[in-house]
Amino acid sequence: MVPDQFNFQWHITEACNYRCRHCYQDSHLDDGVDYPGMLFFYKKLEDFVLHCNNGLKTVDAHINFTGGEPFMKNGLLDLLDVVRNNRLFSFGILSNGFLLPESDLLRLKALNPRFIQLSLDGSESIHDSIRGKGSFKEVIRAIKAYQALKIQVMLSFTANAQNYHSFSEVVRIARKYKVHKLWTDRYLPTGRNDDLALSSVQVKEFFEHILKEQNNKFASRFSKTIISSSRSLQFLVTGGQPYHCSAGSTLLAIMPNGDVFPCRRLPIKIGNLRADSLIEIYQNNAVLKELRHNEKLDEKCKHCFYAKTCAGGLKCLSFADSGDYNKKDPHCWL
Repeated sequence: MVPDQFNFQWHITEACNYRCRHCYQDSHLDDGVDYPGMLFFYKKLEDFVLHCNNGLKTVDAHINFTGGEPFMKNGLLDLLDVVRNNRLFSFGILSNGFLLPESDLLRLKALNPRFIQLSLDGSESIHDSIRGKGSFKEVIRAIKAYQALKIQVMLSFTANAQNYHSFSEVVRIARKYKVHKLWTDRYLPTGRNDDLALSSVQVKEFFEHILKEQNNKFASRFSKTIISSSRSLQFLVTGGQPYHCSAGSTLLAIMPNGDVFPCRRLPIKIGNLRADSLIEIYQNNAVLKELRHNEKLDEKCKHCFYAKTCAGGLKCLSFADSGDYNKKDPHCWL
C-alpha cells in the first residue's frame, strides 16, 4: 500500500541553545553526521519516495527539519538547497526561535520553505520558566524576522499542567503577529518533571480553551490565524474529524545518527539508515505493520463509536504511560 502523502521528521542534530524542562532529549550535543552523511541519509529518503511514485500515484512528500535546534547544524542550508532543487519534497523547519545571521536568512528565504514553526508555550513568564530566560523575546523577534521575509510562520504550543491556562495568551500573540496557524499537543511525561503532566480533567478543560478561542467571532473578524484542533482526542470537545495517529503510516522520524522511529515521541528503533533500506523498513517492520492495522486495539476502545477513526488516541502517550502503544489513551474520558 502506497500512501497519498508522507511526512518525515528529520532530527538533524541534538545540539540546542536551550534546556527546556519538557525536553525528551538525553543529550544536547551534536551526535549527527557530517554533510556527506546527511546527503547519504537524504538519498535514502529520496529512494523511498521514488519507489512510492512508481505507477500512477505521486506521493505528496514533505520533510520537517528539526533538532535540537536545526539552525545550529552546519550544512543545513546546503542540504536545503539540494532538497529544493530535487523537487521531490516540500520542507519546513521546526525551531525554538534561534535566528541565523541576516545573510543566511536571505538565503533561507530564497530556498522557499513551506513554513517555519516556532515553539511558544505561554506568556513571557511562563514560556521563560519552561524554556529559559529571554527565550520568549527570541521567539517574538523570530516571528517578526520571518514575517518581514514573507516566510509563513506557524506556532506550536505544548500543553502541560502549568501552562494550559495560558493558551489564550498564545492565541492573542498569534493573532497579533498574523501567524498562519497555531496548533497544540499534550506534554509527554518522560519520568522527569512529572509536575508538568496533565490529568484527564485538565486535558478536557484545555480542549475547552481551544474551542472557546475557535468560537471567538469578534477576534476572527480581524484575524485569519487558524486555531487548529486536529490532534488526538481534541475532536471530542472541538468537533471535526477525529485525529488518527500517523506514526508508522504516513510519518517516520529520522534521528541524527540515522536511527528510524515511527515518531520521535514513540522512540522504538525500527532500523538505521546507515545500513537499512527505508523501503524495506516501511514494508516489512513488524511494529509499523501493527501501527498501521491496529489489530491489537485496546478492548476498552473496540466498542467505541470512534474506534476506527481515532484508533486509541495518542499512541506515544499510551507507550510512555504503560509501555504499550496499543493501550487506550490514558487521558480519554469516554
